[in-house]
Amino acid sequence: MTDQYRPSPARTLRRRDLLTRAAQMGVALPAMSALVAACGGSSGSSSSGGGSSAPPTGTAVLLNYDGWMGKDTIAEFKAKYPGADIKQASLSSISSGSIVPAIKANLSTYDAALGDVAAVGQGMAAGIIEPLDWSKIPNIANVDDKFRKGYPQGIPTDYGKTGIGYRADLVPEGITSWADVWNLAEKYSNKIVFTDLDRDCIGSALKYKGFSANTTDDGELQQALQALLDIKPHLQALKSYNIGAGLAKGSYVIAMDWDYDIALAQAENSNIKWVLPSEGATAYLEGFFAVKDTPQLGVLEEFFNFFLEPRQYADFVNTTGTAFVSNTATPYIKKSISGNPALIVDPATLANVEFENYLGEATATYNKIWDQFKSA
Repeated sequence: MTDQYRPSPARTLRRRDLLTRAAQMGVALPAMSALVAACGGSSGSSSSGGGSSAPPTGTAVLLNYDGWMGKDTIAEFKAKYPGADIKQASLSSISSGSIVPAIKANLSTYDAALGDVAAVGQGMAAGIIEPLDWSKIPNIANVDDKFRKGYPQGIPTDYGKTGIGYRADLVPEGITSWADVWNLAEKYSNKIVFTDLDRDCIGSALKYKGFSANTTDDGELQQALQALLDIKPHLQALKSYNIGAGLAKGSYVIAMDWDYDIALAQAENSNIKWVLPSEGATAYLEGFFAVKDTPQLGVLEEFFNFFLEPRQYADFVNTTGTAFVSNTATPYIKKSISGNPALIVDPATLANVEFENYLGEATATYNKIWDQFKSA
């Protein structure tokens, strides 16, 4: 890994897999070349601008994961604002390995993008993020405070905690912590799977050792590396997606996994238990941000506000099955999601979650540790 931040292709697959398994995948997004040809890019349309009270007009291009949108959201936005439109470009079409350099090289192509806190941090450093006029987005008040504070440059959309899933029928000791996983590793050798994503895996090891998932202290990072090296002989595999399915089948009995994946797996096997480790969990938090100097700011601010309306946001959550960031939408969210302990948003859970931040120069140290762990 040479970029300071890169959205993992595996995480893109995770979302695709999630949507497919939930049988909720919509029409595939158009390829970037076809999209630009159809709408002429950002510069080919006009906007009322964020400071105008007139209805927004123009077409904004949003760089997003395939299917990562409420099934009716854009159609209903267009119905409410006939002069405005949101065209989506697929993040999977970005092959540079980094969303921020890709946007920086194509500032006239994209108006907004989906990115996590780490991507936004790099985007701020690169000067590609446009500030929003929050007076135009009053529905930001619907977002729970921790998420709003954690993602102040845009609108938070979703997050995912990296915790523990295990088969309660096959692991009678029970698990409540990362320490339990390490302590039980020898007994359940070759029946444990960890995530094949650097920040999630290293961050969880850091939590196990009692440190921040965003530490830049070399001594703490070395302790996390040693912990990973200690447990590696007992791992069956590192997997980047579809982890919960193996738990459901019994291919392994303990897994480091994301909350929403465990929630899906529990529908297949009720013996799967979700654990938010007592030491804490690392998590990604992502959302939509506006690209610097976009001429479609007015359209985007109106769309962001529309997206955060409780019913519209619930459409997004119900379509994707993600852990959600707005409790005001709970009445409209499927009970299978809003009532699942793995996905529920409550103060006790959020107090035990740390979002993965932009690491800057310390990224090189994390890369080195990950390489050492993978090659051992």
